[in-house]
Amino acid sequence: MNYQKTYKKQLLPAIISICTLPLYAGGAIAQEESVGLEEIVVTARKRQESIQDVPVAVSAISPGMLERGSINSSLDLGKMVPNVELHETAIGSESLSASIRGMSYDDIEKSIEPTVGVAIDGVFLASNSGGVFDLFDVAAVEVLRGPQGTLFGRNTIGGVINVTRTEPTGDFGMKLEATAGDENLTDVKGIVNMPLSDKGGIKLSFKNTESDSHVYNTTIEGRRPFKDSETLGLAVKYNFTENTSAVLSYDDYEHNTTAPDNVNPFGGMIESEADGWATSPQKDPLTAYLKGENTTLRVTHNADNYEIKYIMGIMDYSEVVREKSWGTTIDFFQVDRDQDFKQTSHELQYLSNLDGPMNFVAGLYMLKAESFITSGPGQNFNVSHDLDSKAIFGELNYQINDLWSLTLGARYTEEEKDLDTRSYNGGPLGNAARLADSYDTEILNYATPSFEDDNTSYRVVLQREIESGMVYASLSTGYRSGGFFNRGVTPLENESFESEEVESFELGMRSNPTANSQLNLTYFNADYTDKQTTVITSANDPMCDKQQNPIGEPQTITCSFVRNAGAVSMQGVEFEGMYMPSDNLTLRLSFGTFDGEYDEYEYNGVDISDKARLLYAPELTAYFGAEHTSEVAGGVLTLNGGLSFKDDVDTQADWATWAGGTEVVIESFESLDLSATFVKDMGAGTLKLRAYGTDVLEDDNRVSRRYDAGGGFSWAELAPRRQFGVSVGYEF
Repeated sequence: MNYQKTYKKQLLPAIISICTLPLYAGGAIAQEESVGLEEIVVTARKRQESIQDVPVAVSAISPGMLERGSINSSLDLGKMVPNVELHETAIGSESLSASIRGMSYDDIEKSIEPTVGVAIDGVFLASNSGGVFDLFDVAAVEVLRGPQGTLFGRNTIGGVINVTRTEPTGDFGMKLEATAGDENLTDVKGIVNMPLSDKGGIKLSFKNTESDSHVYNTTIEGRRPFKDSETLGLAVKYNFTENTSAVLSYDDYEHNTTAPDNVNPFGGMIESEADGWATSPQKDPLTAYLKGENTTLRVTHNADNYEIKYIMGIMDYSEVVREKSWGTTIDFFQVDRDQDFKQTSHELQYLSNLDGPMNFVAGLYMLKAESFITSGPGQNFNVSHDLDSKAIFGELNYQINDLWSLTLGARYTEEEKDLDTRSYNGGPLGNAARLADSYDTEILNYATPSFEDDNTSYRVVLQREIESGMVYASLSTGYRSGGFFNRGVTPLENESFESEEVESFELGMRSNPTANSQLNLTYFNADYTDKQTTVITSANDPMCDKQQNPIGEPQTITCSFVRNAGAVSMQGVEFEGMYMPSDNLTLRLSFGTFDGEYDEYEYNGVDISDKARLLYAPELTAYFGAEHTSEVAGGVLTLNGGLSFKDDVDTQADWATWAGGTEVVIESFESLDLSATFVKDMGAGTLKLRAYGTDVLEDDNRVSRRYDAGGGFSWAELAPRRQFGVSVGYEF
């Protein structure tokens, strides 16, 4: 540990020295008149603007970077963007665990709001299911950090991952790609465009992915399957007039995941660590299934001095989870969970385009979501959850003079939530007795609580132009709705928790010191109030207060709560720099520092702020990338390398009772990704060949998540390290 602290102390000054290098090389850079950085346009404020003009901490990944690098899915964004930590939850299929600036959510329950919003084509996901997705068919990817409550809404206190897919082109065209890689990976995907008379176009898309696990199972003496995923899509664009158009898209998907086998302190973790975390003895697999369909409608009308947008989104899917071994060689705790979910949202936006000093955005937003979950046999319950949310928002920008501008924004939200939960006799012995007709099944807990709340979030920004760019100061707030934990089976677990709020002060600079260099720097200072904290305890914990079965056994071995812990203070610095010493070479550097701690954490009347830790909040994240292009064999060869670093993070534990017996820290790690992409014009189309390697310096696996279920049981998830693959693509 001392070595790691020394390493971090040495790493940060080195990074700062590298990132300031372009500023002290002005004479040499000035001679490269032909070299210039590509302008990146973002929609962080609902309208298209250069990223260097936006007073928001936003990172953008261009389609070209996606094509040429090793960025394959939304998870890879966490390697490049400072103070961002992304992970796929093992107990869900395509479910995203996201943390930005220490604000995290790592579960799959639909009654709890994520801290990071995910928007696809303007439609916000009301849960984190479906948040892991491919980046093959995208026009823009943006990661906004810090509270985005004014324009983006209720579950964006940490930030927003904003993805826009390509629209139908209206011309005949095709884009195909096939990838083969380690662990028997096969990934085939494609897009077909065709015209729709002279008024629009049709786009068909497909994707099929299969792979095996990176964890060798010592019990079955082999590897289980991992992914078996298929997605089909249809998008239709129609131009009603020169100024009015609509895009209707439909996606049908089926994701079958057999999660990589876990390891458990009581079932082989020591042995697995000794062999590089490459094996697990887990008896039965953890399987997760997600099947559904999404429908999106976007209507846009442009006039001389305004634009109107209407966005409708419907997500309707089913989820199934099966698990009972949890990294052990026995049937330890069986969980069979079936869930249905549906959300429908509508958003109407009015964006002005006036000639004067003032412009604004105004809008209305409505969201309805409903879920039904049934669980057993270890925890027997049925839960229905309904959400109804409405909001009105607006943001005004006023150009005071040539140097100064002021932004004022606000969003008012009202929402209601209803829970209908019923728990039954549970536990292995209780189920056995019930099946043997030893006693009649009875409802142990029945509750129908409701939750209502309203919130006003705001943003104030003062911006000043400077010779090389601009600087700004902002004060913004965000809000994460309260509600219920729909996994609870006792009265205490079904109690509601309050909404939490974050207030963040931010200082930023966006600059281009020269035509071929970019330097963006941000400082933030944020305060949490009423922070929601998930607590999982053993059934014997006094906080659990378990009702008993008629035969005297607890319903289950754990209890799950969400409580408002109190107050948290956070601050940090984020840097993103780019430098092009020549037309052929681009260097990118980013890093983020984070310092956060509980100021207050009341747990059953006792302040445990000195013991509690923030989850998934690395003190340092860093990335250095280099891209070189050259003409080879009549085509263009691009070589890409990216070295990323993630500091230690703390994971789930009941801090009131945790005494260090179970490991809850994920150690820091570095990852070097390399790729070589060759693109050649073949006359009738373009050929693309790519070879890639991720985390090429390390073999075996690493621990990616640890869980301590309040002393009831513990386990750890494993992520792969070195992986290689090749892909071939053709486009016309």
